[in-house]
Amino acid sequence: MQGKIHNRDSFLGSLAKKLGRELNTQGVERPPLPHTPHHDVMADFSQQQLADVFLEYTKTSLNSLAVSCNKDELSETLISICTGFNAGKIVVSGDDRLAELQVTNNLKLQFDDVYTWDTDQAHDINIKQAEQAKVGIVFAEQALAESGTMVLYSAASYGRSVSLLPETSVFLIPQSQIMPRMTQATKLLHDKAQAGECLPSCVNFISGPSSTADIELIKVIGVHGPIHAAYVVIADM
Repeated sequence: MQGKIHNRDSFLGSLAKKLGRELNTQGVERPPLPHTPHHDVMADFSQQQLADVFLEYTKTSLNSLAVSCNKDELSETLISICTGFNAGKIVVSGDDRLAELQVTNNLKLQFDDVYTWDTDQAHDINIKQAEQAKVGIVFAEQALAESGTMVLYSAASYGRSVSLLPETSVFLIPQSQIMPRMTQATKLLHDKAQAGECLPSCVNFISGPSSTADIELIKVIGVHGPIHAAYVVIADM
């Protein structure tokens, strides 16, 4: 890489001279930070405390529906949420974790039109189903308590459009995967990269329903994505 940067050493040497230092490009270590608030915020919180912060933030600051339940209550909770949003068509991510929770099967007992993202189908068919859906249900990798942010990893079976095209996005998140803030979520990705693991092609950080205040600072909801968001914290996962 060094050989691909033209005049690298002369440029760094000039900076070092101005700073009154000797140029040293070998064995440089990052100096420790005097303050580490990005690591310290909520560092001593329990998972229950993080869940409480997350639920309160999403309800108040994001003005969204947020509930906590256990796995046995999940079916009833999702039915209640979908009914509340007058769900017609419901599209469910093809994530294996949702299949294990019997999300699609349980919803089909109550609703007539429930579709699971299917990689065996043509891509256009999946997209059309997501476009027509009132509610899209996805499983999140992590949730960030500080900002109510959901972290979604991309995979072919998950269906990126499931959280983007329907009017309402419903996010399922295990309580055990709620983290304080962006610092912890990005560290997980960094650690994966350092270990040589394959990273997802896309990572989405979604904080509430889509909104913009670009025009005269007037907030408008649903301009480029879902109008509503709902969060389900699964306490015993």
